[in-house]
This record gives sequence, C-alpha cells and structure tokens, in this order.
Amino acid sequence: MKKLLIASILLLSAPAYAELTLSLDLIKDSGERDFELSGYWRQANIDSDADSTGYRLRLGFGSVAESRAELYFSQYDVDDQGQFNSEEELEFGVNYIRTFPQKSVIPFLKAGLGVGLADTDTRFITTTGDTTDNIWNVHFNLGAGLSYSFTDNLAVTADLGYVYRVWQEIDYGNSVTMSITDSLFRFGVGLDMSF
Repeated sequence: MKKLLIASILLLSAPAYAELTLSLDLIKDSGERDFELSGYWRQANIDSDADSTGYRLRLGFGSVAESRAELYFSQYDVDDQGQFNSEEELEFGVNYIRTFPQKSVIPFLKAGLGVGLADTDTRFITTTGDTTDNIWNVHFNLGAGLSYSFTDNLAVTADLGYVYRVWQEIDYGNSVTMSITDSLFRFGVGLDMSF
C-alpha cells in the first residue's frame, strides 16, 4: 500500500513532459513479393506484385514538430493474392521520426521495425512443426516526408518509404519449403492531431 501511495504521488506531481500525436494515413504500396521454392528435387523463384492499399494508425510520443518515437498499426488489402492467397495483411511496429522544423513545414526522416501477419486460405506446416494458415513477417522501413502544420495541433503529412519484409518460412512437407520476401515502396498521406 505504501508503494502504491508513493507511486501515485509521484505520478500526479510529475509534469506532463510530452504531447501525444494521433495520426491516420491512407497508404499505397508498390513492389514485388519474391517466392523461393526449394526442395529435394528442384529450386524455383516466382515473383508477383506486392501492390496494396490500406490505412495506417500511428501514435507518436511528442508533437508533430518534435523528433519522436511512434507506434503504428497498418491494415492493407493485397491486390495480387500470390502463392499463399492472403487478401488482408496486418503490421505492428515502432518508428523513430527525426524532424527538421521550418515554421509550418516540417521535413522528416524515419526508420522503423515491426512484425506483420497474413491470414491465408492455405494450410501449411511451420518450421516448428505446427499446422497453421497464418504467416508472420519481420520488416524494417526507411523513409522521408513532409508535414504541414495548420495549427500547433493539426497537420497533414505525406511520406515515401521503403519497406523490406522477410516472411516466415513455409514447409509444404516432402522436404519442400518456401521462403518469401517483399521489397516495396510505400506512399502515405494523412492527418496528424497533437494533444
């Protein structure tokens, strides 16, 4: 009880040192998904489009004008379902945004890491031996963009970034596996609100 009381006093007496920024973006991806099929009998590469459209929700720990860390969630629909027949894919991650404020116009650079999930209609065996129809990825992104502040609390943002994904390896049995990577450019435009 004593620790709870001390923690409450410290929390309530601490100054609010950071704003939060909530952002909603529309995103458009353009790039390639590379499938590498290997097994005891042969090896093959198959390329398909990784083009998609969707939205991204971001929560930044600081105002639009400040360099900050942000958490993001993206959901997008893939135009070409490809080899594992995924229509909808999700991403979660963290970015670091480095800003260079110039009054109302705020150029920035960003870099981030995350994980993603695709719910497929194909059943396969993971490298741990589990049967599933979900496939995970790890990805990183680099990008740059501009924000334009209408007020201290409201801005529009446009950015262009590069995203590289490495998907979980799929085991089809009989020593046949598939490795999947995505290499794409992502354009986003959205609205930022600081509070």
